This record gives sequence, C-alpha cells and structure tokens, in this order.
Amino acid sequence: MHTGSCDGPFPATPTVFVGPQEGGAPSCPAPAIGSAPPHLDGVWLQPGDRPSDTRPVPTASGEPVLETDPGRGGRIETFWDHGVVIEVGVGPDPGVAHAIFESIGFAPGVPDTPAAGVCARSANPSTMPAPERLAQRLVLERGDVTLDPPHATDRPLMAAAQAWQQSGPKQSVERYRLILGRYSAKFPARQNPDGSLTPLNQDELAWVVYATPTTPDVAGCGLWGLVVFDARSGQEQAASGYSPGP
Repeated sequence: MHTGSCDGPFPATPTVFVGPQEGGAPSCPAPAIGSAPPHLDGVWLQPGDRPSDTRPVPTASGEPVLETDPGRGGRIETFWDHGVVIEVGVGPDPGVAHAIFESIGFAPGVPDTPAAGVCARSANPSTMPAPERLAQRLVLERGDVTLDPPHATDRPLMAAAQAWQQSGPKQSVERYRLILGRYSAKFPARQNPDGSLTPLNQDELAWVVYATPTTPDVAGCGLWGLVVFDARSGQEQAASGYSPGP
C-alpha cells in the first residue's frame, strides 16, 4: 500500500520497504511514446523462496548472495539471501545500488528488524457491515459532502445488500459502513448565468458505502472514500476516494 504502482515500486524519495507484497497490480495507463520509467533508489526486503534462475555473487564481506538475471541492466536488481528477496532500485547513480549490494550480510541469532508503518488489515473485507440509519450529521470529503439523518418516514426501495454488492471490490486496509442517509454534495454543480453554482445532488435519500483506513495515522494505509446510490432508483450517484479524511 505504500509503494508506487505504474512506474515501479519505489517512490521519488529513497525508501526501504520491509514485508511481503500483497494484492495485484492496478490497471495502468499506457506510457507516453518515447518516455521511459524513472530510475529511482530504493530497497524492498520480503520473504521468499530461493529463485531458480540465480548465480552466487559474493559481497565485499564474502556473503554468498544469489543474483537473479545477472547483467540485465534494468531499473531493479533482485538478490536472495537466507530466505529474503532483496529488490534494489538502480537510481541515477548506480554506485548507490552497488553500495546497497555490498552491505548485504547475515548475522545468525540477531532478531529481525520490526517493520515500521504496518497497515492493520481486515480479515474479511468483503463481509457486508450491518446497514444503519444515520443518527447524526456527517460532513465528509473535506466538507464537499454532507450526510444528514433520514426522515422518520423514509423507506429505501433499493436493498442494502444490492448497494453493498454494486459498490465494487473491498480493500483489506479499509473499514466500511453502510449508511442510509440524506445525501448532499457541492459537486457536480450547474453554473448559473451570474457565475454562481447550483449543486445537482441535494437532500437525496441514499445508501452510502463509507470507507475509512484501518490505520489512519500511517500514510498509504487505505483511503477515505464514498460510493453513493440513490436509495429509490438504485442509480449510482457518486464514487470517490480521497486522503486525508474524514
């Protein structure tokens, strides 16, 4: 959840990632003609089995590290040592990646380094939460969305389970609420002749699937998000993800 996606795992700031890779790659747009992905410094340590296409290469200390696809000259070099897969980003200065490689070592009996910035995960994110009638106002999406309690006589025609199912795949790093409320949003809006804006969605009875990060104080652990359905017609009104929340 902390890594890059379409241009490789490492962000612009040199970063070390510790822990297993989870989830599939998102759908990425085609790169612009003639463009090349950036070369970025970084390291990723994760548990893994010994690869088959490797050769032993000793570090400066004599540690017999296994190298995958030697000499390929790519943006990422992959090594293996004592059950750990080590991906090294080759940045603008290849000497940085070389120094990282030379630093690889193993000290028997030393405890593992605890991983920082760990995202708490839900064991069953696809399990539908209990539907709820909103009891007090919620102001969301940096103030652009307001949810008010439904009127006492409000009865949805769309089933809660249908809204949950149609809201799309769920993430293990997010928690969800399934809320019946009165939905108002600043956008989309119609521009009036005097330049003012009239919002198109106001005080509408809606089912709202509201997502929050499981670990909101750690950057990259999920997003705040809304998927909104008209509770009478069943039509999707809005879908958005944003950070930070609420």
